Amino acid sequence: CFVGPANSVTTRRWVEWFARRGHHTTVLTVEPAADSELKLVRQIVLAGSSGTGKFARLVSAGHLAVILRALKPDVVHAHYLRGLAWGLLLARPHRFVVTPWGSDVLEEQGAFREWYSRRLTRALMGMADLVTVHSAYMEERVRAFLPSLRRLARIGWGVNLAQFRSGLDASTLRARWQIAENQRVILSPRLAQPVYNHERVIRALPSVLEKVPEALLVVPEQHPDTNYVAQLRQLSRDLGMGERVRFVGAIPYPQMPLWYNVVDAVVMVPRSDGMPNSLLEAMASGAVPILNRLPQYKELVQHGVNGLLVDPELGDLAGPLISVLSDPGIRERIGKTNRAVVMELADQDKEMSRMEGLYTELVSSRGEGLRPSVGD
Repeated sequence: CFVGPANSVTTRRWVEWFARRGHHTTVLTVEPAADSELKLVRQIVLAGSSGTGKFARLVSAGHLAVILRALKPDVVHAHYLRGLAWGLLLARPHRFVVTPWGSDVLEEQGAFREWYSRRLTRALMGMADLVTVHSAYMEERVRAFLPSLRRLARIGWGVNLAQFRSGLDASTLRARWQIAENQRVILSPRLAQPVYNHERVIRALPSVLEKVPEALLVVPEQHPDTNYVAQLRQLSRDLGMGERVRFVGAIPYPQMPLWYNVVDAVVMVPRSDGMPNSLLEAMASGAVPILNRLPQYKELVQHGVNGLLVDPELGDLAGPLISVLSDPGIRERIGKTNRAVVMELADQDKEMSRMEGLYTELVSSRGEGLRPSVGD
């Protein structure tokens, strides 16, 4: 039984892998997926999820506890801890796994805004039989937050390598968005929210066009902050970039492999980050990453080797973009390196198979002590 945001493709990919494997799988959520988005999985939308505020959260948390007691699942796995944590503490499932996301433990991403959040998160992770994290950076931060963890393993989200690869025919996508074959395309793929600094990419575009006149910037609108998107559109117009910045709405996840085949450079310059699976998927597909120089990325990308890094505050973004778009062979060179990196570190089948083994161990060890820690 999984607990988390079913409307997140990150959650759905994890849950559906185990459903396809033949496990009886349920997801409990206050953020439901559309029926067409969640296959092979039973979804239970918790009472109270239609309301807003803390009272609705408490109602949902209580409903969660009641359902878990009735279901009696072999393993409960909570993804993204905020909002439903009270119910998990009340239910106290016998075998319990926690996977904190960035905003659960990273204060720069909004963790611990409520007065009770720090204590609640610490209690929830301390109660877990196993905590999993998806990167070395998250492991470092989680261990600092709770040094007394009983057990921790590093399990990545993983990439479906059969879907995300180079060489796909994206001609239909190009035709739909009127992207010519000779255009050099930049993608700023993160959520359409202020933390991801899409405006920084837009501001760099006039300088890029002076050197690479065929450049085009694509900005998706996933989970948009509508005021922020309006500001981005206005900025594009103010800079005279209206025709060179393509706002393409919310991209359906199955189309993302095609987009990564169309683009030359993928830009991610947030103020803070976890280890985004979109970065791994772009790397697996051959697009060249241009990233803020954040510690989160250092285990994957080396500057000048398999991507380019810029200073988070003052770094020149136009220069790296010009370098990538002006080098016709760079995608092929870096793409081969990054494909190998993802195959080694982020193959979804390998990562989820490791997780399946940990679930099995948890179930078979009922009533017994667990080993204190798990290596990388």
